[in-house]
Amino acid sequence: MKKITILFSLILLIGCSTTQSNIKIDSIETFSLNNYNDFNIKINNSNISAEVNPIVLEQFKENLKNAIQETGLKYNKDSNLIFDINFATKDTVESDRMNHYYSRYYWDYYMYRDDVYTVTENILRVNLKDIEQEKTVWTVVTIWRDGSSRSISYDEASNILVDEIMISFL
Repeated sequence: MKKITILFSLILLIGCSTTQSNIKIDSIETFSLNNYNDFNIKINNSNISAEVNPIVLEQFKENLKNAIQETGLKYNKDSNLIFDINFATKDTVESDRMNHYYSRYYWDYYMYRDDVYTVTENILRVNLKDIEQEKTVWTVVTIWRDGSSRSISYDEASNILVDEIMISFL
């Protein structure tokens, strides 16, 4: 029984450690969040479409703001360090992979079915800009489909995303 428990524990540990995040982070080599005392957060409203819920974006902004303040930085609207939140949606057309109507194992009676559909992807990018240097020093991007459990409209997913962002600053 002890061997089975150890085996299941090992499988669970390996399974949890190989779970991949859906975010991609990039920064310049000289960037360190410890070099700054304050920050500002802005939501880029210029390219947000009507289907985007502004309440969800503002809640994500507040979660990010609180997490950054916990590191010791102060929120200041006149700061040189700006977190710029950009949100966009992109529709892609996909088709059903089964595009044959007859195989040697079965006959498909729905020969004239519509196997083309649209998938909406949500893209969230947060750029960290240093106004004094006039350049982007850090960026993160995440993509999810509508209805996904990784959507920032879910409090749990929003908190996980903020946690992953904060871990990247360590």
